[in-house]
Amino acid sequence: MNNLFILHSLDETTEFLKNFQENFQENYHIIKPNEKSIEKKLKIIKLLPENSNIVFLGHGHSTGLYSPESIEFEKKIIIDSNIGNELFLKKNILLLSCNSNQYIRKLKNSSNMIGFGNILSSQAEVRFEAENLTGIFRDLNKEDIDYFNNCYTNSVILALKKFMLNLITFDEIPLIVEFYINKQINSILANKQIKNRLEISKLLFEFRNEMLLIKNS
Repeated sequence: MNNLFILHSLDETTEFLKNFQENFQENYHIIKPNEKSIEKKLKIIKLLPENSNIVFLGHGHSTGLYSPESIEFEKKIIIDSNIGNELFLKKNILLLSCNSNQYIRKLKNSSNMIGFGNILSSQAEVRFEAENLTGIFRDLNKEDIDYFNNCYTNSVILALKKFMLNLITFDEIPLIVEFYINKQINSILANKQIKNRLEISKLLFEFRNEMLLIKNS
């Protein structure tokens, strides 16, 4: 059985990703919003052997991966490209975070790397996209976004389970995620009881199409 080290940068805005804990109890680890927790978890990652399989859950940017935040602790990049090249040396990584498809292009020493695009996981992110990037406001309410979050996280979870059972290799995970996303899209579009099915499906199309695999030999 393949092993996983799942690292969740957990705060109120990434609480919805706790379904990974429900499915991977023994593999799931939390970064809390304090320096001690960050330092401890990054040290563990650094000490993992070559060919380890790491999953990061949390907020991201084209320049790196974010810490969680709280009233007392401000969110900040904790794994930039320099730190990432050290921590992820000869390891397989899946980064379920915004714009990680751009970030992994800056990493040179990892084995297989899987990244994603601009994942709109909250209404705040939908507003930010419209006000700062596109000028177009999407017709999405909280229930729509929750549905979208549930669809893509479940697709990733199902793919990771297949990987853990040695049914697929790490570099085949995106193909399986794509398969499950396509099933979700077809199901949503066929279900006329889902009022905003076109907008939800569009989010899933974007999630699928912006997923990126980079293999370093």
